[in-house]
Amino acid sequence: MKQILFVCTGNTCRSPLAEGILRHMAREENLEVQIRSAGVFASDGSPISRQSSSVLREKGCEASISSSLLRSADVDWAELILTMTQDHKRAVIQRFPQAADKTHTLKEFVEDDSGVTAAAAEWEKLIAELQVKQALSQEITLEERTRLKHLEKKFPDYDISDPYGGSLELYRHTAEEIEEALVKLVQKIKDSR
Repeated sequence: MKQILFVCTGNTCRSPLAEGILRHMAREENLEVQIRSAGVFASDGSPISRQSSSVLREKGCEASISSSLLRSADVDWAELILTMTQDHKRAVIQRFPQAADKTHTLKEFVEDDSGVTAAAAEWEKLIAELQVKQALSQEITLEERTRLKHLEKKFPDYDISDPYGGSLELYRHTAEEIEEALVKLVQKIKDSR
C-alpha cells in the first residue's frame, strides 16, 4: 500500500483538492493507497475553503476534509510527500531533512519528459558538488555557475497555481491543473504494482 501526503500552505485549498480528487480516482481504479494532506502553516481542524469544497462536490469527491498542520508524525507516516510548490518542498525538507528523498512537488514527481528529468538529475548533482565546494571554502567557477543557470532554464514551472481568495472559476482551474498531474500519478502507481 502506498501512503501519500499532499502539502500546501494552509491545507485549505490545493492539498485538500489533491487529497479529495486522488481518493476519488483511487476508488475508481481500485488502488490501495492511503492519502492525507497537511499544511506548513495550517490551523488544525479548520474547514477547507468553500470553493475547494464546492469543486470537490462538483467532481463527485469527498469534501469533508479539514485542515491539519504538518507534523513529524505525518512525515514519518508518508512513503511519498507531494507538495504544491517548490517553496513547500523546501519548507518540508528544511523542517524534516530526513524526508528529502521522498519529498517532491507533485508536478516534478510525475514529470515524464526525459530531457527535463535528465537536466534535473544533472542539476541536483551539480548543486551537491557546489555545496561541498562552498563548505570547503573553494571557489565556484564561472563555468559552474553558467552550467547551473543553463540547466535551470530547462525546467518547467513545477508550482501549482494558488487560488486562495479567488473565484470559484479560479479554483476549478487549479483543480484541473492538479487533476492533470494526478492522472499521471495514478498511472505511475499502477505501473509500480
